[in-house]
Amino acid sequence: MAPYFPLYVSRSDGKLETVDKGKKREPNCPTDDQLEGKQDAKGNADYYKELELGDAREVDWRRKLGGMLIREVGGKEHPGSNYILATMPENYRLYERVKASAGVESADPYLYGHPQGRKKRFRTPGDFFPHLLWLVTDETGDPDNCSCKICAPDDLQVFDRPDRTKQLPPEPVKKEEASIKRETLPSRPATVGTNPVVAVPPQRSISQDKPSAVAKPPASRPTAPSTPPAVHRPMGPPPIISTHLAPAKCFEQDLDSQYKKHLYRPGEVTWFNRGNAWGLSVVLKRTLIRGSTPREQQAKYLVQPLSHPFAHPSPKIIGSEDHLRPWLAWSPPAPTHPGLAQAAGLTYNTVDWKGVLEGRFGTGDIEVDGSIFAAKAVDDSFALFDPLANNTVTTGERLYNGLYFGGEKFWVGEPVRLRVGTPQDVLVVHQIIERLKQNSTSTSSASILFVGDLYKMTTIAAGNRGDIPPPDSHSILSLPIRLRQDVEYRNCTTIPMKRTFSYWKLVQGGARLPITDIKGRWYESSVLMPVLRGATEFSAEYGRGEIGEVGQWMNARGDCSHSAGKLGTRFGERLQAFGKSVPPGTRIGRGLDGEKEDQRFPGEEDKGERRGVEAVHRPEEVQPQLQQQQQQQQRQKEEEMVARDEGMGAAAAAVGVSDGDIAEFMDLDRMEDGYVQQYADAGGFGAFPGGPAE
Repeated sequence: MAPYFPLYVSRSDGKLETVDKGKKREPNCPTDDQLEGKQDAKGNADYYKELELGDAREVDWRRKLGGMLIREVGGKEHPGSNYILATMPENYRLYERVKASAGVESADPYLYGHPQGRKKRFRTPGDFFPHLLWLVTDETGDPDNCSCKICAPDDLQVFDRPDRTKQLPPEPVKKEEASIKRETLPSRPATVGTNPVVAVPPQRSISQDKPSAVAKPPASRPTAPSTPPAVHRPMGPPPIISTHLAPAKCFEQDLDSQYKKHLYRPGEVTWFNRGNAWGLSVVLKRTLIRGSTPREQQAKYLVQPLSHPFAHPSPKIIGSEDHLRPWLAWSPPAPTHPGLAQAAGLTYNTVDWKGVLEGRFGTGDIEVDGSIFAAKAVDDSFALFDPLANNTVTTGERLYNGLYFGGEKFWVGEPVRLRVGTPQDVLVVHQIIERLKQNSTSTSSASILFVGDLYKMTTIAAGNRGDIPPPDSHSILSLPIRLRQDVEYRNCTTIPMKRTFSYWKLVQGGARLPITDIKGRWYESSVLMPVLRGATEFSAEYGRGEIGEVGQWMNARGDCSHSAGKLGTRFGERLQAFGKSVPPGTRIGRGLDGEKEDQRFPGEEDKGERRGVEAVHRPEEVQPQLQQQQQQQQRQKEEEMVARDEGMGAAAAAVGVSDGDIAEFMDLDRMEDGYVQQYADAGGFGAFPGGPAE
């Protein structure tokens, strides 16, 4: 099937609640009684149910609307391409009316959300399309310019518009005049004279494909002689407005927003260098220590290797980010035991680990296989954290400050990679929304949405930098510093070597995407590319001005288990996703937002000089200025410390850094030692039960 390109609608008049004639607020959706779905004694039923984002019928609506929209406003530049609305306009929700009688069931969809209330609903995509076209083309936002059946009914219900009744003539409107009410659908784009606010490839203005026209006053809606008819003149496309970044709400969020501080985060799955091979682990703690020079800082991590349920290696101290890799940088190999590799559909919780220990699945490495299955299970999970609001009575939505998504962790205010669009597109997240089902407080069936600004890495000739939009379109108040500094790093070589200049172009403001459209974290090419490509290879490419998006070298969440684009399993706490793959009592530290124990590594004495926060940090009680001041003091204290390499950090430094070859993922050449193996790393993994130690 040909791919569908998403269209993003930035404006909506949809309402989750409306006010009835009795001045009472009511949900803009089917009533509670209509949603119950009860059957009578004869088995007959008549009820409504909401169609979630991704339902086949909901997708069909979005495909039809996307096709109609691109045909109407897309010009002739997109022949043969398929388009789909990324989501319905905000607060518009699709419900299905199910009728069952004598064993025969029928279902009819209805789109709710129109500001006139729940009785004003759309029955088909064709009914809704005129309203959608008005949303994306009418710069004034005046509903009188909309030609849909609700905004402009054939009988022109004057009692719905009390402010206009005195201007209307007493004669009834003739039915034959309804066909010319307001503006007809074909004339809408030419009348408004503006491009739709949707994210599509560059397109010509509508005036290039259709003659410009000035709307005449509707024949069926004459106004009083003293009121001149509204005339809409052709205009240029409206500016796309970006959203300013909100201040960080905690110390760890602020730290992760900085350029070249920490590449990895507590709770993330990483590959780590065991000295003779690579293993899989979860990051428990991190800190910054003094590097080779007084001003240089170096990241230090405490990781817990993943394993099978019956034995767990001890935590390892990693003294350099060179000895770690992001989970999505590589693809995990197949299990080493033939019986596990040949079985389909196995998960960490369904594997017979006791049988593996007893050799019933052939010869292999049980710890390696345990880590592979554990990492895949985590990749299929997600967990929201730091709730910002809990308003489920009126809107059914909750806001969160961050999300564990598969093996990664990201915050509001950060860029994420997308499954839609091109590899050069990112979404700067401004809201993470949990939307509950109607009349439900259960989170198990909730949908997760991302709201943010869409940016595209755009490259132009260095001499054409005057073509770049003014700074207000993507100012320092809207674009994360990591995006800005990474592109500056690229331009330092591309301008002199390639005579090209790159910048982040704002494509769409206020885009809404489901969680299934997210690939994972965005990483700086200037930071991660030297790690993945190898320092020597990257240096040569950089010298030639050849540096691209590092995301093209990485996997997406769900790729390892062929479940890309699926929601996955939700957990209330991050540690629950790891299950028995980590030892009992394992704790993922909260870093600068936790207690001092969260910043102390094994073997370190508490001498008082490494207190990140004296007590449990409560973001709502800390002003942003105080956060910055305290964090600066923390950094100054860490710069004064003397680095001490311990455990795995020293061993990995002696071994050297891998160039990222896939052959070094796991030490699979030592299977002659049997399925029980003691790894020769500095910390010592120990022997498994039932096998000899080396």
